Amino acid sequence: MNQIAKVTEERQAARYDEPANQGDGLLGIIERLASNKSMDVDKFSAIVKIRADEQERLRRIEREDREDAARREWLAAFSAVQSEIGPIFRTNDNKHTRSKYADLADIERIVTPILTRHGFSTTSAPIACDLPGHIRMRLTLGHAGGHEKVYEDDFPLDAAGSGGTVNKTAIQAKGSTQTYARRYLKASALDLAFMDDRDGNAPPAPKDESNISQEQLAKLRETIDAADADVEKFCRFFRIEALPDLPAKEFDRAISMIGQRRARA
Repeated sequence: MNQIAKVTEERQAARYDEPANQGDGLLGIIERLASNKSMDVDKFSAIVKIRADEQERLRRIEREDREDAARREWLAAFSAVQSEIGPIFRTNDNKHTRSKYADLADIERIVTPILTRHGFSTTSAPIACDLPGHIRMRLTLGHAGGHEKVYEDDFPLDAAGSGGTVNKTAIQAKGSTQTYARRYLKASALDLAFMDDRDGNAPPAPKDESNISQEQLAKLRETIDAADADVEKFCRFFRIEALPDLPAKEFDRAISMIGQRRARA
């Protein structure tokens, strides 16, 4: 049976504590030096600075040790999480493309209990975005030990359906885009794999499920618009819910097909 290696190495944090006897602390040193009437002012300032710098150095070492311990605890817990999360099954039917997809609820139902059990929490929120027509979403994956990782990406507003026509209000488009962004970021951060539900049959062999990048998506949209291609038929052909779901391995093929269609037009 495979057993996850747990981080056991610990570093003793160098703690800085002001001595109970104030005469041994920085203030005590200042008082003693100040009471010496023959003390040179410049020398007095230099001694005080050296002592203050030493205290700051000790505090910095303690802080860095705490951060390093939290980071190692995060990595050990994340390794345990990944060992427990299996593939996410696509259980929802897309009537337009006649394909299955996994929505945010499918992901949350599997990963949230596992993340919580190992001390993780996730928060998602839109943040300021300077790219017109896009929403920038931030996902924070934090751990009880104090370390966290932040993931961000920009997503075009989903105002149109698979046919390319606007079919949502501004509020609906924003909500739809945020939901998709949360699903996309969580799948990326946790390195999730997706596969179709085969009604209890043995799952198919693992395959590359990475989708096209935002740059590839922009080029794909431009190519489709230039060729006046039908987005709904395109999605149906590749058995995807929407253009962002196109597998990266199909990108070159898709661009070539659209180019050939444009040449024949």
